[in-house]
Amino acid sequence: MSKSKKGSFNINTWLPVIIFVLVAVIFGIATKGNLFTSTNLMNLFNQSVPTIIAGLGMLFVAAMGSTDITCGVIVALVGCYGLMVSTNVSPILMIPVSLLIGLASGLLLGYINAKRKVSSFMASLAMLMAYRAVVNLVLSNTSFYLPDSLAFIDSLAFKIISVIVMIAIIVYIFHYTRFGVYVKDIGENEVAVQHTGVNVDMIKIAAFAVSGLMAAFAGIYMVARLGGTNNTIGTGFEMKVMMALFIAGVPVQGGVGSKVYKLILGAVIINMLENGLVLCGTSGAVTQLVRGLVLLAAVALTAYIGKRFANVGVEAARNQKETAEEASK
Repeated sequence: MSKSKKGSFNINTWLPVIIFVLVAVIFGIATKGNLFTSTNLMNLFNQSVPTIIAGLGMLFVAAMGSTDITCGVIVALVGCYGLMVSTNVSPILMIPVSLLIGLASGLLLGYINAKRKVSSFMASLAMLMAYRAVVNLVLSNTSFYLPDSLAFIDSLAFKIISVIVMIAIIVYIFHYTRFGVYVKDIGENEVAVQHTGVNVDMIKIAAFAVSGLMAAFAGIYMVARLGGTNNTIGTGFEMKVMMALFIAGVPVQGGVGSKVYKLILGAVIINMLENGLVLCGTSGAVTQLVRGLVLLAAVALTAYIGKRFANVGVEAARNQKETAEEASK
């Protein structure tokens, strides 16, 4: 009986909430309450929106145990070619062109990984370097700015409504469709999924496509927030999104432990952490150091908890089997 009660509380489920509360309390005290002023909360919201949106897409890739580090450079491509088209052709085309860029990039990365069997990390790293070189060449001597007709994208009402809608869609797809189940199953055991007759390659390509598409959405919000673009936009953004995933307990190896709510809390946590450090007056180097240490601690803790509960699950299954055998006698 005691074992069943112990197993009913899964700390891995509550880990992101615990980390969120700890970060909020620590920096609330350290900043003397400045973290929770209305102005700073609005700033925190604006910083978290692109992280959440890009993370919603990257979650599909992470659930398979794969890696996609192109979201930052997709943001740059959106700022470059999306605004180029809106400036030289029509503002109406900015959003569809941006989304096509993200979708095409995701499909290409998925094809290289699934069909050509190239490591997702190496493939996305190569694409990141190539895309960044293109952006630097295009934007080295010119700049593009957001048309006034698209300024509504940065409005509070539009962001709240659109983010809620996107979260609802992703939650449904990730948790309640076969596609969502398959990406998590691939993270658990890819070979077993193949043996069930599922087209694993197509699932992988689709997952990377979703990641690229959501990165493009994030790019649109970031460009709208900045009001334009430059050749450094999106630099380091991919690491921020990955931290949002893993700092809140999404398993590095993927699988059923991947949850949408963990990504959302993780995005708020990492932005709150950075925001709090800035309010405390820390330097950029110290901020990077703290980010790295916190991420390392979170990943290590997640791995430890996952292993511990896996052992508890094996022990519980063994006890149930022994009980059944005794009852049959």
